[in-house]
Amino acid sequence: MKSYDNNGKLVGEINRFRTADNRSVTTNTQYNTHNGQVNSQTVTVTQPNGKVSTATTIGGKILP
Repeated sequence: MKSYDNNGKLVGEINRFRTADNRSVTTNTQYNTHNGQVNSQTVTVTQPNGKVSTATTIGGKILP
């Protein structure tokens, strides 16, 4: 799902998918509205047993 500001510029994007081993992966990407580059991305992985791990990068992306 993509989010846009009042001027129609992309500000954020959330993607969610499941892996073959039933893990849930969610990516939350925030964009700079002035130049369109990535400000930050957070990737959250939830395992079937309930364990959650999170990784955040500033100024780049972990996953496409």
